Amino acid sequence: MTAAHYLKSIALPIVILLLFINNINAQRPTPTMTEIHGHTLYTVLKPGDIPAIFQPEFDGIDQAEKFYYADEPLIVITAGAEVKAYSTWHLDHHEVVNDFIGGTAIAATW
Repeated sequence: MTAAHYLKSIALPIVILLLFINNINAQRPTPTMTEIHGHTLYTVLKPGDIPAIFQPEFDGIDQAEKFYYADEPLIVITAGAEVKAYSTWHLDHHEVVNDFIGGTAIAATW
């Protein structure tokens, strides 16, 4: 294979990769800076950028044992005999679950 042929064969994948990287950087928000009592607060996301879960669905223990590791971190909340567990892996993507337990509104946050 000649050098010219080799360069032609990799040119398109390189252009696609560069366009992809440029698109990622174009979508990255520019943080805003706010001074509060002499400290700089950087805001990267605006309210609503990370959607909360409003109607969580739960699996039984038998089903959960198939999908989660035995040592997976969970937030567990109990009210009497009612027990709910929230996966921190899921909360990494949503950060808050609005739910009810024992008739009381709760917010599980991570």
